[in-house]
Amino acid sequence: MAETSLPPDIDLDGLTPDEAFAVLGNEIRLDIIRVLWNADAAHEYDDVSDTAETISYSELQRRVGVDDNGKFNYHLSQLVSHFIRKTADGYRLSGAGKEIARTVISVSGPEHVEYPAEFEHDCPVCTAPLTAEYEDQWLRISCTGCDGLFGDKAPDGAIFFTNYPAAGLLDRSPNEAFETGFYRCMLDITYMMRDVCRECAGSITASISVCDDHQTQGDDPCITCGTRFSVWGELRCETCGFAKRLPVEAFVMGLTPVIGFLNDLGIDILAPSFDVVVDLLQNRFRISVDESPFRVIAAIEGTEETLRVSLDEDMYVTDVERSGWTEIETQ
Repeated sequence: MAETSLPPDIDLDGLTPDEAFAVLGNEIRLDIIRVLWNADAAHEYDDVSDTAETISYSELQRRVGVDDNGKFNYHLSQLVSHFIRKTADGYRLSGAGKEIARTVISVSGPEHVEYPAEFEHDCPVCTAPLTAEYEDQWLRISCTGCDGLFGDKAPDGAIFFTNYPAAGLLDRSPNEAFETGFYRCMLDITYMMRDVCRECAGSITASISVCDDHQTQGDDPCITCGTRFSVWGELRCETCGFAKRLPVEAFVMGLTPVIGFLNDLGIDILAPSFDVVVDLLQNRFRISVDESPFRVIAAIEGTEETLRVSLDEDMYVTDVERSGWTEIETQ
């Protein structure tokens, strides 16, 4: 991936990240954003309405409930113009203001959920029961009998884990949340493999690590790297820090040629079932490494054809081969 030109301390449209934290670190200012959000005070081209909705200064002050004119005017001025726009008719949220409101909504909900029932799937490694738990905005599916599918830096016993907004749990069972989490995770991967951060649209940097002495026996991970996968990729947004570290097989599944190949097999990899993903990882992928030049080759076995995707050290696709034909991709 190309190196980002936007380090975290960059001046973004006159406002640095530290300054943004300072501006939003006040109850009155957040209340102003809340009132504008609840009133649908937003610009027409970013919403379903074809007209611009605004609130007058006096009405906004009344709804926020601050009687001191000087105090209210000061806090409002701190939000204009990055989070709030002032127009001839009044005030409305900017795109950044709406992102703040949506973020607050998405994290509203339980901090910790213990699901009393066992997860409906068994562990793909040892067949022991799985459990689902939600904590710190993370959904974790874990094995009760082994150290899990991944090893490496993953939590002990982890079979699947992903960041998950609390608001998304309101009307979903553990199994439904699991399916939704898979979908969100695959979208993250498809974005990042196209050099786009789904959180902030920043550029992505990538690296690959290889276990040169990788050996597994039965259900046991490799004694050298402690994982069941020989090649790992790490993709990171240098603007906001959003990152994923996964076996390279998972990242390859987010590439367009692979999505199309799997679709021909009847597999919608953007919304897969648990069993399908496990089958892909355990039975259909073959990973090899060439050293000169460095290439990671992921071979996906279909019913009658095999798709081979080659990645360089920056996880760019250098070659795609499907059975008897070859397509060169440049990025």
